[in-house]
Amino acid sequence: MKQYIGTKTIMAEPMTHADAEKALGRVIISAILEEDGYLVEYKGGYRSWSPKSEFEKVYSPVDGMDFSQALHALKVFKPIRRKGWNGKGLIVFRQIPQAPPVEIIPNMTSLPKSAKHVILSTAGHIDYTSQCIIYNTLTGRADSWVPSVSDLFAEDWEIVQ
Repeated sequence: MKQYIGTKTIMAEPMTHADAEKALGRVIISAILEEDGYLVEYKGGYRSWSPKSEFEKVYSPVDGMDFSQALHALKVFKPIRRKGWNGKGLIVFRQIPQAPPVEIIPNMTSLPKSAKHVILSTAGHIDYTSQCIIYNTLTGRADSWVPSVSDLFAEDWEIVQ
């Protein structure tokens, strides 16, 4: 089966209504009379069949995605990468927004003393919002990431499993 993404991640494969009934071992009663569709497997192992027209309104394959689909995956905290990147082991993550308690700021090792002084003497807090990092699985290095123009128009994005 090939993996797809919608509001949740599922496993699915194209399958006719009749073949799905055989695979599932039960009669499928559908409000939409279509022969073509997808055998769907949800997390936890539950399997069902979905008519092609309804399935394709909701789900897209997770490999060979364009940037809008990859961005959707990032929004729901799925790690992504491009097949066409020259660097091997590169993965993009969306960081989870955080607002560390003010008493944590003086002990943060990721900020220099001067930055902590500015934060505590001005707003008095730091709120991390939506940020993306590119992580190298070979070196363990993480850097901030902004997509390039070629990334925006690429159609070789995939979700990292």
